[in-house]
Amino acid sequence: MKLATKLLTRIYQYTTVLIVLAAPLFFIPKTSFSGDATYHIAMMILIALALGAYVGSALITRTWHTVSKLEFISYFAFSFAVLLSVAFSASPKVLLFGDGLNQFSGVALLSLPAVMYLVRALPEQLRHKLKVIILGVLSLSALVFVFALMFGGVLLEFARTMFGGFTSSVSFAAYIGLFAAVSFFYVKKATLKKRYKVFILITGLLFVAWAVTLSTQNSVRPNLKSTLLVSKSVLLDDGVFGIGPGNFSRAWQLHRPQDVINSQFFGYEFLQGSDTVSTLLVTIGVFGLLAFFLLILSALYSTFVSYRQNKEGREHIILGLLFVALLYFAGVSLLVPLSFSMLVMWMVISGLGIARARLTEFHPNKKLAYLLVPLAVLLIVNAFITINKARAFATYNKAQTATSIEEAEMLTKKALEIYAFDGFQRVLVEYAITSNRNLVSTETADQNALKDQYLLKAQAAVDAALAAVKINPANYQNFVSLGRAYELAVPFDKEGGFDNAKNAYSEAIKLYPGNPYLYLMQARLETSAGTRDGAKEWLTEALKKKQNFADALYLMSQLAAGESKIEEAINYAVEAVRSAPNDPLAYTQAGLLFYAKRDYQNAVLALRGALERDPNNENVAYFLALSLRDGGSGELALPLAEELLRRNPNNQDIKNLINSLKSGSASTGQ
Repeated sequence: MKLATKLLTRIYQYTTVLIVLAAPLFFIPKTSFSGDATYHIAMMILIALALGAYVGSALITRTWHTVSKLEFISYFAFSFAVLLSVAFSASPKVLLFGDGLNQFSGVALLSLPAVMYLVRALPEQLRHKLKVIILGVLSLSALVFVFALMFGGVLLEFARTMFGGFTSSVSFAAYIGLFAAVSFFYVKKATLKKRYKVFILITGLLFVAWAVTLSTQNSVRPNLKSTLLVSKSVLLDDGVFGIGPGNFSRAWQLHRPQDVINSQFFGYEFLQGSDTVSTLLVTIGVFGLLAFFLLILSALYSTFVSYRQNKEGREHIILGLLFVALLYFAGVSLLVPLSFSMLVMWMVISGLGIARARLTEFHPNKKLAYLLVPLAVLLIVNAFITINKARAFATYNKAQTATSIEEAEMLTKKALEIYAFDGFQRVLVEYAITSNRNLVSTETADQNALKDQYLLKAQAAVDAALAAVKINPANYQNFVSLGRAYELAVPFDKEGGFDNAKNAYSEAIKLYPGNPYLYLMQARLETSAGTRDGAKEWLTEALKKKQNFADALYLMSQLAAGESKIEEAINYAVEAVRSAPNDPLAYTQAGLLFYAKRDYQNAVLALRGALERDPNNENVAYFLALSLRDGGSGELALPLAEELLRRNPNNQDIKNLINSLKSGSASTGQ
C-alpha cells in the first residue's frame, strides 16, 4: 500500500505541475487541430490523471487536504450547479461530455474547481517554486513581446510561432492585458532603480495599447444587450439552471433579437455571449453564475488575506501579483468571453493564491470525498472519451484532404467507428448527395444499373441522416440532413420522397423556428414538386422571420415571373437587390425582368451591377449587350459582343448579335 500511495502521490504531483506549467501555454505545437482544441484535449487528460491519482492516494490513506469552509462550500456549490444545469437540459448526455470538441461542456466546467483544488493541495515548497516559475514564464513571454515589436525580423516570426495557439484575438488581448496589470503592480511594489521601473511601466502601457487594438480586431460576438435579452428568455423558458453548459449556440438560435436576424450577422452561430459572466448566466443559469461568483470570490478573499498577512519580502510581492492577476481575471470576465485556456489559467492562479491562507475555520476534510470521488470518475470517463474524440477527428481531418469521395467516405466511416458523432453522419449525407450528382452526369447505356446505384446511395444517405438524428435528436441540422437525403428519392418516388423530406424539414423548424432558411428549404421543395401555392406560403413565412431575406425575395420573384406577373416579380427582385447588394444573382434577376418589360435603361443598370460583381459571367454580358443594343446604345454593345465572340468563337447567337450591331439594324425598343 505504501508503494501504491507513493506512486499515486508522485503521479498527482508531477501531473499537477504539468497543468500549472501548461496553463499559460503560449506555445502550442502544431497539430491537425486548432490551438484551442489541442490545449483542451491535453488539459482534460492531464486533469483527469491528476485528480484520479490524488483521489486514489486519498482513499488509501483516508486523508484529504483540509480546506476552509468557504472554499469547501464553493467547490460543492459550483459543481452541483453545473450538474443540475446538465440534468435539467434537453440533452443531458450530449451536454455533460460535450458535442464534438465542445470546450465548455459540463465536464469541462467541472474541471475548473478540480484544477483549483489540485494546485492548492500541492506541498508548500513545490507551490512556492511554481509561483516563481509562473511569474517567470509570464515575464519571459512579456519580454518576447517587447523585443519582437522593437526589432521585428526573426524575433517577430518567433513571437508569432510562440503565440500562434491563440485563435481568438479577444483571448489574446485578455492575455496581453494580464501582463499590463502585473507590470503596473510590480512598478509600485518592487524596490528597483528608477530606470528599470520606467522600462517596466512603458512595457505595461504598451501592452494596454496592444490589448485594446487586438480586442477590436476580428472579434465578432453578440453585444451585451443581445446577450442579456437571450438570458432573459432562457430564464423564462428554462428556469434558474440555464439551457445547459456549452449550449449557448442553442440559446442564441432560439432567442436572438429580431434586429440581429435582420442584420448581416444573422448567419453567425456564436458559442459564447458578449462576455464570460453573461455566457454563464445563459448556460448554467442564475444558480450556476452565483456559484461561480462564490468560487472566484473565495479565491480572491483568501489570496488578499494572505497578501495582507505577509507584509514584506518576496512572498508579499508574489502574493500581490497573484491577487492582481485574480482581480484582473474577475474584471475582464465582465468584458470579454474568456477561452477555456484562460479559465484554466484563472483557476491555477486561484489555487496558488488560496493555498497560502491561514485557516481559522476548518471543515471536516473527509467530506471532500463526496465531491472529489464522483468528480474523478466523471473526468476519467471523459478522458477516455476525449482520447477517442481526438483519434476520430484526426481521422476525419485526413478525409478532408482525400483525393476521392470514396476515400473520404471510408475515412469518415472509420472516424465514426471510433466516436459516434452526428456531424460525421451529416458529412456522409453530403458525400452521398455529391456521389449521386456525379452519377447522374455520367453517360451510360445501362440505365437500370444507374438507377439501382443511385437508389442504393440515396438509401445510404437516409440511413446516415437517421443515425445522426438518433445520436442527437435536439440538433436541427440532423433533420435538415434527413430532408436532403429524402430529396434524393424524389425522382423515383415523388410522393414518398417529397412527404418524408417535408416532414424532416418540419421537425427542423420545430427545433429552430426562427431560422428563415428552413422555410426557404420547404419552399424550394414545394417548387421542385410543382406546387407554387405551397412554395409561396413557405416563402411568406420566411419573410415574416426576416423581412430582408434576399434568397426568399429572389425565389418569390422567380415564381411571380413564372406566372407572367412581371411587375410583381420586378418589385421582389428590386427588394432582393437592396437586401443583398453584393449578390450578382439578384442583379441578374432584376435585369432580365426589366429586359422582358422592355425597360432597357433599368435593365442595363441592373445587368452592369451583376457583371461588376461577377465579371466572368458570359450570360450576363450577353444580355447586357442585348439591353444596350435594344436601348439604342449599339456602339457600347459592340465591344462587349466582340469580346464575347473572342471567348466563344463558334457561338452563332453572338455572331448574329454582332452582325445586327454592325449593320445598324439594332432595335430601339419597337
